[in-house]
Amino acid sequence: MKIRRYSFFLYFILFVFFSEASYGMDIEIVSETLERIEKEKKIIAIGDVYMSDITFDLKAQKVIYYEENGDIEAYGDLYYNDDEITVWAEEGKFNRDKKTGLLKNALLHIKKQDMWIKASEIERINEITYKAKKATFSTCEPEPETSQPWCFTGEFVDLVVDDKLISKITTFKVKDVPIAFSPIFWGPGGNKKKSGFLPLKFGNSNTRGFRLSPAYYLVIDSNKDATFYLDYFSKVGTGKGVEYRYLDFDTRGMWYGYQIKDRKLDKEFIELRGVHLQKLKGVDLLLDLNYVNKKDFYREYGDIRSVLNTFVFKEFGKDLSARYDRFLQSSAEISVAAVQSRFYLLGQGWKDLKQGTTSPPVKLELGYVVYPYSFGQLNINFNTNLAEFYKEDGLKGQRLEISPQISYSMGDSVKLTQSLTLKETFYNLEKTFPYEDTSHREMIHYNAKSFMRFYNKTQNFTHIIEPFLEGVFIGVNGKPPILKETETIDDTTLLRAGVYNRLNFKNFSFQARVTQVYDFKAKNEWDKLYPILFEGRVSFWKINFGFDTYQNISKRRTERFNIDISFSPDEATSFSFNERYTRDGALSPTYLWSPTFRDQYKIQEKEEGVKTYAFTVAKKLSKRLFFTTNVNYDAKSSELRDSSLNIRYTQACWGANISVTRRPVEIQGKKTSEFSFLVIFELKGLGPIRVYERSSTS
Repeated sequence: MKIRRYSFFLYFILFVFFSEASYGMDIEIVSETLERIEKEKKIIAIGDVYMSDITFDLKAQKVIYYEENGDIEAYGDLYYNDDEITVWAEEGKFNRDKKTGLLKNALLHIKKQDMWIKASEIERINEITYKAKKATFSTCEPEPETSQPWCFTGEFVDLVVDDKLISKITTFKVKDVPIAFSPIFWGPGGNKKKSGFLPLKFGNSNTRGFRLSPAYYLVIDSNKDATFYLDYFSKVGTGKGVEYRYLDFDTRGMWYGYQIKDRKLDKEFIELRGVHLQKLKGVDLLLDLNYVNKKDFYREYGDIRSVLNTFVFKEFGKDLSARYDRFLQSSAEISVAAVQSRFYLLGQGWKDLKQGTTSPPVKLELGYVVYPYSFGQLNINFNTNLAEFYKEDGLKGQRLEISPQISYSMGDSVKLTQSLTLKETFYNLEKTFPYEDTSHREMIHYNAKSFMRFYNKTQNFTHIIEPFLEGVFIGVNGKPPILKETETIDDTTLLRAGVYNRLNFKNFSFQARVTQVYDFKAKNEWDKLYPILFEGRVSFWKINFGFDTYQNISKRRTERFNIDISFSPDEATSFSFNERYTRDGALSPTYLWSPTFRDQYKIQEKEEGVKTYAFTVAKKLSKRLFFTTNVNYDAKSSELRDSSLNIRYTQACWGANISVTRRPVEIQGKKTSEFSFLVIFELKGLGPIRVYERSSTS
């Protein structure tokens, strides 16, 4: 039998070499039996057939090769491999020149995307286009007699490599268990941006009811795209959102809008946010919009938005999924460059999100800024601005500010830095109550800091000592309305001193810092000698211990005391505990480490006490399974605070995150707690899919 196969092989090599001369390539066929039908110009090979040229390899039990048009029919245990794909099938038809084919009961691996498609029928339209019926597709390689970690099943699947993937009547499965369903799934077929439906998100809440959140991603151009959102809540209504992004050489930006009519609260909520940057021949334009129509928008709906973080919002510190501070600020600025300086026109407005309060006045400001000029170790800069303020039935008028600044530094082992700022401000204001109706204000601000380092390194240890001394002097007159942060500063004379000490051995390290502030102008309950700050951290064996505390020496009491301890018995396990304590009426470090703020002795002196405990456990149970749990307890209120449990499972081609979170909330004046349950799958080639979310209120 072996001699017979080789004789056919040698005969066929000679034949094909001459007959394929017009194609410019040789083809090799090895089989048990080989027959060439001259009239039909086809070759029939039967029995462990191997067929190959420089572009592909093929194996099957029977192969029919048509010489004129390059068609190939293969039957029984088909295997096909080329640079783009690998195929296992019962039978198939190929064209070696056009790269087309039709496969029956096949498994197809597209190498570039690492995509595996199993289907009753797969048609290869060309090198990059495929159609499949009753298909299963995944980036996880199938294993015999084992269900795939994850996959999508679709009745009809269209794939264009590096373009798009469309699946109709689609089910997402994990280990053959259905998790989510969509009438149509439209996603990227490669690394390029493509339009399509994003993975469907759904969940349930006691307060909002059943949730269904489809989203569609639209590629408008190579540098423009948009996302459209719907959030259906069975108990409150339907939210609509749109996000638009664009990027060009001189223009970039992002705009986002969201609206929902809450029938349960009988309120309509609207949010608008955006950034636009424009550069025009020496002129820069910046628009920054942040607006909500209801002050309680973020309390009610700040957790439901699922927009993307983009380059613009990252650059400007904007995170659309974050919780927000008290004020929302919107601004527009035109900036014109000049020699070592710039002119600008700035408009700003604020919305106060605190209930029962009013927003600050709108501001329009024209300014001129001179960038620092260097003269050796001396730097000089200057800025001036004229601003108009307006608030209906409130503060209005003008402010002119002139401010030069000089800074100086010297030294190496002992470094000294100094800065001197002068500010002259003129006012023409109306309705200034309860502040002074003053016509001008002067301020002088001097800061000097001396810093040095002592360093000792031997074979067994390293020792660093860094002492510093800093003086701050601010002299001001008058108390006009607070129109900018510097106007909150009062007369100040502070002296700060401290030392940092670090000692490192091979298996032991110790760090400590002691800092002290002396206030020459302290008033009322404050002593001139501020509470002293002690900080320390020790690391040895498998334990880390750290603490920081403010000790009021003159009053013999602790203002704050915080500790954290962590223990890692092995690489897969970690325990940590921390405690936070603040005495009622404590002196806040915010004011200890900044210039004296106006009226801080009367208004900002007191601070509510805090005493909380937190315990965290992180454990790697196996190579693929990892969990963390965190419990926070408020000892002052005798109640649990935000607590969570997270379980993560990872495989080579997928991962899953299950998160359970509890947090205290207040609904219609009643304190209660809310639980949320979230399941996220991270799929290789597709990214994270948030498939289920549930929240309930106890």
